[in-house]
Amino acid sequence: MTEKKKEQVKCVCHTLGSLKAISFHSDVKGRLITLSDSGRRVTRDVSSFCHGLTFSGRQVKIEEKVRLRVNDSVRGWHGSLRVGFTHVLPEQTTLPPLAIPDLTNSPLYAAAVVPMGFCRPGSEIQFWLKKNGCLRIRSSDGRTHTEPTRLNPKWPIWAMIDVYGQTTSVVMLGSKKRCCIFTRRSCAALTHTEDKETLERKMEQMNMLEQRNLRNHYLDNTDHETPDCEECVVCYSNVANSRLSCGHKCVCTPCGMRVYMTFGTCPLCRQPLSSFHPYD
Repeated sequence: MTEKKKEQVKCVCHTLGSLKAISFHSDVKGRLITLSDSGRRVTRDVSSFCHGLTFSGRQVKIEEKVRLRVNDSVRGWHGSLRVGFTHVLPEQTTLPPLAIPDLTNSPLYAAAVVPMGFCRPGSEIQFWLKKNGCLRIRSSDGRTHTEPTRLNPKWPIWAMIDVYGQTTSVVMLGSKKRCCIFTRRSCAALTHTEDKETLERKMEQMNMLEQRNLRNHYLDNTDHETPDCEECVVCYSNVANSRLSCGHKCVCTPCGMRVYMTFGTCPLCRQPLSSFHPYD
């Protein structure tokens, strides 16, 4: 009887208008985090209250509600789960012990403390980035918590979950996004395809090290009239689809955001940047 019921369950990710499956990132996680249940569950070792950072396995949309269930918690630590979003690719993030304040000191990351009352074992929460840039968290009983952020709703975002303090285990339930006349949904599922793409990108980056050295030598001996680049001069894996205020179209969108927000100068001509134009 149980097997028959399982056969009748349909994955919403294969229905028309559904969102792409979402799970935790399999490669980028805090040193005390363990993944299980095909990437749907993350568990932090109880030996510490920190080093529990995790990310979504794919980019999420504005107003897409990421749904979580708190699976386990322990007493003895202060505080609980933190959730938020980042403009930075998880693979390009060096993981510190804490999301707040270690990552949120940068305007490219935003996170909020989930109220303790939302984080009892068995509780479900959802969080999303609103069109006005605010981060909103909602508990299963309808209570909400909202915080402003410095994130740009027009830029790509990834979900960020810090399994912190008393919270020790969280399950990904999927996501949903309200459209005009219906709600799009996803399930929590494997991200083998994305993981494979990540590995291929890393291998490509390694193979391009020699080309990078040659290109840097060329750039050091050219003027500011350098033509547009076909691939990003920062990561050397994505297409250079964004134009900087100096006129150079030489970076991909994620790298362009980091260059503009963190360094403030063009990687080619070193001129100060006054603007950044993604998807030019």
